Amino acid sequence: MRKILAIAALTLLLAGCASKPAAKPLNIVKGITIATGGLTVGQCLTKEAATGAVGLAQATDCAKPHFGEVMSAGKIRTAGDKFDEAKIAELSNNFCIKSFETFAGLRYDKSRLQMFPLVPSSKSWLNADRIVTCIVYDQNQLTTGSLKGANR
Repeated sequence: MRKILAIAALTLLLAGCASKPAAKPLNIVKGITIATGGLTVGQCLTKEAATGAVGLAQATDCAKPHFGEVMSAGKIRTAGDKFDEAKIAELSNNFCIKSFETFAGLRYDKSRLQMFPLVPSSKSWLNADRIVTCIVYDQNQLTTGSLKGANR
């Protein structure tokens, strides 16, 4: 299962972008869900991805109002391939920021959109999980349609 790193770590990472307010707290999604490890690029989510040991998110049709969208996913590695929460946060944040412009059409520090990474938990890391999944969203409103190429 996957989890979001501690909100404090994410807040510190996002604080580096002075023009961005801190990310809002994430809520566990209830209802029909899928494991966050099964999310695919372009998939839209009705609410924030789940945190902690649950590791679930609720997917929806992008044509309907939704919270956010999976913008990228990829593998990360740490020195010695050891679970290091701070290093995983740093690598994941950098990965998502680098993929943001390609997806949204605008540099992250110039965009009004927000993003956050879903990262491996210490338990899933032991099972060779190295996938970070990046979620993009508009903190001011629900989105209808894809944020790909939104250029905002």
